Amino acid sequence: MPSFAAFWQRATPDPRLPERLAGRLARRTGDAPRVAAPPDGVAGLVSRFPENVTFAQNASGTVRCAFDGELFNKPDIRKFVVSRTRNLKDESPAELIANLWEAKGRDMMMSLRGSFAFALWDEPNRILFVARDAMGHRPLYMVEGPAGWGFASELPPLLAFTPTRPGLDPKALDFYLAFHTAPAPLTLFKGIRKLPPAGWMEIHDGHAQEGRYWTPTYYDTAGQNPDEIAQHAFSYLFESVKAHTRDLDMPSVLLEGDPFSTILAGLAGLAKRGKMKTFTIRHGWVPPEAREGAELGARRFGTPLEEEESADSISGLLEATARANVDALPLSRMAPAMLFARSRGAAAGSALTAAGGELYMLAGKRAAPTPMSTLGMWRRMKDHADAAGKPVSKELATEFESRMVFPPLDRAQLGRQPGIPAMDSLAELFRGAPTPGDTSIAAYVDAVFFLPELFLAPLEAACRSCDVRFRSPLADPSAVQILVPVVHALAGMQPLQGLRRVFDSLVPEDAFWDTRWSSPQDWEHATARELGPRACETLTEPRTLQRGVMDATVVKRMVDEHRRDPVRHDRKLMLLFALELWHRTFVD
Repeated sequence: MPSFAAFWQRATPDPRLPERLAGRLARRTGDAPRVAAPPDGVAGLVSRFPENVTFAQNASGTVRCAFDGELFNKPDIRKFVVSRTRNLKDESPAELIANLWEAKGRDMMMSLRGSFAFALWDEPNRILFVARDAMGHRPLYMVEGPAGWGFASELPPLLAFTPTRPGLDPKALDFYLAFHTAPAPLTLFKGIRKLPPAGWMEIHDGHAQEGRYWTPTYYDTAGQNPDEIAQHAFSYLFESVKAHTRDLDMPSVLLEGDPFSTILAGLAGLAKRGKMKTFTIRHGWVPPEAREGAELGARRFGTPLEEEESADSISGLLEATARANVDALPLSRMAPAMLFARSRGAAAGSALTAAGGELYMLAGKRAAPTPMSTLGMWRRMKDHADAAGKPVSKELATEFESRMVFPPLDRAQLGRQPGIPAMDSLAELFRGAPTPGDTSIAAYVDAVFFLPELFLAPLEAACRSCDVRFRSPLADPSAVQILVPVVHALAGMQPLQGLRRVFDSLVPEDAFWDTRWSSPQDWEHATARELGPRACETLTEPRTLQRGVMDATVVKRMVDEHRRDPVRHDRKLMLLFALELWHRTFVD
């Protein structure tokens, strides 16, 4: 689906604004800009469509919609819409949503399941409404200023919304240096923010209102025996996979030799009664044991396994990655995501991947003090956020610093001014979140703040750049709110034991214990080895040093030490390299 922009202007409308926004939208061969706006030009939608195609609208032509993404439950939505009107033109998701809005208004959001961002213009009621999918697969950016509001499904159009280009946001930059990403609502640009997952915003006659239509419920395992817990988890995950595969005749599952992709294949096989395909990508950086694990899973489910040989080097993918990476995402995440996006299996249009599966491993696999768990950390951080002036415990500070790419002292030296403490910034975000055990919770810290940014965003950005779609049933509301509490309840700090308890009859035991798959650390080391020399050259070029974002003396010292010892500072230099590529592509 095409990317889009939307706007509402407070003051005298600028007639050139739609043209400026359209000029920054991603272009495809043969398309042209389209604008849907009232005669006064106060608000409207902007997108690019092929010849003779324009915005979808409801049956009466009063509501127009721009939609980017997929609806997994499109048959259910279509059934409801057809029961009210038979005047459907193309039955696209945008047309269905335009009709659904007329019937339900904002309440329609609970009916939608998929990977999407959209904007609609309700002409009679003068309402501009934008929303994002529940897990944040698709981005939705916004900016608010004296002139009004701007929205877009990609970042570049919003750079044309304001008279002057926004500068770097110091808080977002500090997050980026600490955690490799700036979680929603932050972006690296000051004044431009992301709507959170499940976020919506409505502007009615110049008055804005926003909220979230879904938050995960915390699954409390207290009082249940292990068999009940395992059955509950299995049911939730199976329901999620069914929802993602219902409209697919023959889903294609990416097997990576790890438990999560094997679990996904097993559930897909159950949901489709064996009608599925599997494929794997063979690459020099993926260990041979991962191939063996993929073959093991394929044999277990009786499906042929198509193995794709990829000769793409990480450095060869760099330019494509830089063009796609509007959020300066880690290169070590973008490289495998780009390999997937360029694969034949993903191009088939029905590919399932276990994106986000790594996240559940992190709950017990991070380098952290043994008593700490993700949920335990949430409680401690929540207590700290709620207690004004309460000092952070040494244990909690140590845990957070172990997760940081640049520790606090390094960030202070690197920046030209003292950084905003990333832990204090996290505390601000935690302050609005309920504690586990409450009736409503944003499940756990990684899922809320880092799942969309570190696990889904690289895949989404890479696939968008290749015009490829993917589905990730394990990064779904039904899955995210339950997996980590379940594996902790069943096996404490050993997530694989907890997963095995849930899927013992579905997944071969070897998939849990005897396979070796490519991990985030593997790709970090591979990326640093391939790109290290180029990163050092780029970071010491006058163009980079004169930018003034980082202290040139510190950067030069890190590069010199890395050249003497190629392992030293490798993650840090890759982070700065990605940031510089981002500047050159989207700022310069």
